[in-house]
Amino acid sequence: MKLTPKQRSELHMKFGGRCAYCGCELPEKGWHADHVEPIYRGVTQHRYVNEEKKIVTVNVEQRREKLDVLENMVPACKPCNLFKSVWSVEQFREQIALQAQRAMNYSVNARTAERFGQIKLTPSPVVFWFEQYQEAEDAA
Repeated sequence: MKLTPKQRSELHMKFGGRCAYCGCELPEKGWHADHVEPIYRGVTQHRYVNEEKKIVTVNVEQRREKLDVLENMVPACKPCNLFKSVWSVEQFREQIALQAQRAMNYSVNARTAERFGQIKLTPSPVVFWFEQYQEAEDAA
Protein backbone atom coordinates (compact mmCIF):
# COMPACT_ATOMS: atom_id res chain seq x y z
CA MET A 1 0.00 0.00 0.00
CA LYS A 2 1.34 3.39 -0.94
CA LEU A 3 0.56 5.93 1.75
CA THR A 4 -0.56 9.44 0.87
CA PRO A 5 1.48 12.28 2.38
CA LYS A 6 -1.36 12.91 4.86
CA GLN A 7 -1.52 9.22 5.90
CA ARG A 8 2.26 9.12 6.26
CA SER A 9 2.22 12.25 8.43
CA GLU A 10 -0.53 10.82 10.66
CA LEU A 11 1.29 7.48 10.93
CA HIS A 12 4.52 9.30 11.83
CA MET A 13 2.76 10.87 14.82
CA LYS A 14 0.86 7.73 15.90
CA PHE A 15 3.20 7.21 18.87
CA GLY A 16 4.43 10.74 19.40
CA GLY A 17 6.82 10.77 16.44
CA ARG A 18 8.71 7.77 17.79
CA CYS A 19 9.47 4.25 16.59
CA ALA A 20 6.70 1.91 17.72
CA TYR A 21 9.29 -0.64 18.83
CA CYS A 22 12.38 0.99 20.37
CA GLY A 23 10.92 4.46 20.98
CA CYS A 24 13.69 6.41 19.26
CA GLU A 25 12.70 9.76 17.79
CA LEU A 26 11.89 9.38 14.10
CA PRO A 27 13.25 11.82 11.53
CA GLU A 28 10.86 13.41 9.04
CA LYS A 29 12.29 11.19 6.31
CA GLY A 30 14.00 7.80 6.44
CA TRP A 31 11.62 5.96 8.75
CA HIS A 32 9.55 2.95 7.69
CA ALA A 33 5.83 2.16 7.76
CA ASP A 34 5.92 -1.34 9.24
CA HIS A 35 3.17 -3.91 8.97
CA VAL A 36 2.51 -5.10 12.54
CA GLU A 37 1.17 -8.38 11.21
CA PRO A 38 3.49 -9.06 8.27
CA ILE A 39 1.95 -9.13 4.82
CA TYR A 40 4.48 -11.80 3.97
CA ARG A 41 4.37 -14.87 6.15
CA GLY A 42 7.68 -16.64 6.31
CA VAL A 43 9.68 -18.29 3.63
CA THR A 44 9.30 -21.99 3.19
CA GLN A 45 11.59 -24.08 1.09
CA HIS A 46 10.38 -26.85 -1.13
CA ARG A 47 12.93 -29.25 -2.58
CA TYR A 48 12.28 -31.56 -5.46
CA VAL A 49 14.23 -33.46 -8.08
CA ASN A 50 13.84 -32.04 -11.56
CA GLU A 51 13.93 -33.86 -14.89
CA GLU A 52 17.75 -33.81 -14.93
CA LYS A 53 17.76 -35.52 -11.52
CA LYS A 54 19.07 -32.37 -9.83
CA ILE A 55 17.73 -31.14 -6.50
CA VAL A 56 15.95 -27.81 -6.91
CA THR A 57 15.00 -25.55 -3.99
CA VAL A 58 12.09 -23.17 -4.34
CA ASN A 59 11.37 -20.43 -1.80
CA VAL A 60 7.71 -19.65 -1.32
CA GLU A 61 6.35 -16.54 0.37
CA GLN A 62 2.69 -16.14 1.12
CA ARG A 63 1.50 -12.57 0.55
CA ARG A 64 -1.50 -11.67 2.64
CA GLU A 65 -3.09 -8.73 0.82
CA LYS A 66 -5.82 -8.14 3.42
CA LEU A 67 -3.13 -7.04 5.90
CA ASP A 68 -1.74 -4.34 3.60
CA VAL A 69 -3.89 -1.63 5.21
CA LEU A 70 -3.15 1.51 7.23
CA GLU A 71 -4.71 0.01 10.38
CA ASN A 72 -2.00 -2.67 10.33
CA MET A 73 0.89 -0.19 10.10
CA VAL A 74 3.06 1.50 12.69
CA PRO A 75 5.98 3.90 12.35
CA ALA A 76 9.35 2.20 12.80
CA CYS A 77 12.98 3.20 12.61
CA LYS A 78 14.93 1.53 9.84
CA PRO A 79 16.97 -0.79 12.15
CA CYS A 80 13.85 -2.09 13.96
CA ASN A 81 11.89 -2.64 10.77
CA LEU A 82 14.73 -4.42 9.00
CA PHE A 83 15.44 -6.65 12.01
CA LYS A 84 11.73 -7.44 12.48
CA SER A 85 11.46 -8.53 8.85
CA VAL A 86 8.52 -10.96 8.44
CA TRP A 87 8.20 -11.84 12.14
CA SER A 88 5.09 -11.26 14.18
CA VAL A 89 5.41 -8.87 17.14
CA GLU A 90 5.84 -11.82 19.52
CA GLN A 91 8.50 -13.46 17.32
CA PHE A 92 10.30 -10.11 17.13
CA ARG A 93 10.15 -9.79 20.92
CA GLU A 94 11.63 -13.30 21.31
CA GLN A 95 14.47 -12.54 18.88
CA ILE A 96 15.37 -9.31 20.69
CA ALA A 97 15.46 -11.18 24.00
CA LEU A 98 17.99 -13.61 22.52
CA GLN A 99 20.44 -10.98 21.23
CA ALA A 100 22.49 -10.37 24.39
CA GLN A 101 23.08 -14.07 24.97
CA ARG A 102 23.96 -14.55 21.30
CA ALA A 103 26.53 -11.78 21.62
CA MET A 104 28.02 -13.50 24.66
CA ASN A 105 28.08 -16.87 22.90
CA TYR A 106 29.65 -15.71 19.65
CA SER A 107 31.59 -12.52 20.35
CA VAL A 108 34.92 -12.54 22.13
CA ASN A 109 34.56 -8.74 22.35
CA ALA A 110 31.30 -9.04 24.31
CA ARG A 111 32.77 -11.66 26.65
CA THR A 112 35.86 -9.53 27.25
CA ALA A 113 33.78 -6.43 27.94
CA GLU A 114 31.68 -8.43 30.43
CA ARG A 115 34.78 -9.78 32.22
CA PHE A 116 36.01 -6.23 32.72
CA GLY A 117 32.64 -4.96 33.93
CA GLN A 118 31.92 -2.88 30.84
CA ILE A 119 28.67 -4.68 30.08
CA LYS A 120 26.35 -6.74 32.19
CA LEU A 121 23.55 -9.01 31.07
CA THR A 122 20.34 -7.98 32.78
CA PRO A 123 17.53 -10.22 31.57
CA SER A 124 14.28 -8.31 31.49
CA PRO A 125 11.07 -8.46 29.51
CA VAL A 126 11.11 -6.80 26.11
CA VAL A 127 8.51 -4.03 26.22
CA PHE A 128 7.93 -2.09 23.03
CA TRP A 129 7.41 1.66 22.92
CA PHE A 130 3.87 1.31 21.55
CA GLU A 131 2.94 -0.74 24.62
CA GLN A 132 4.33 1.91 26.98
CA TYR A 133 2.71 4.69 24.96
CA GLN A 134 -0.70 3.01 24.93
CA GLU A 135 -0.48 2.30 28.66
CA ALA A 136 0.26 5.97 29.34
CA GLU A 137 -2.61 7.04 27.06
CA ASP A 138 -5.00 4.68 28.83
CA ALA A 139 -3.93 6.00 32.24
CA ALA A 140 -4.53 9.61 31.19
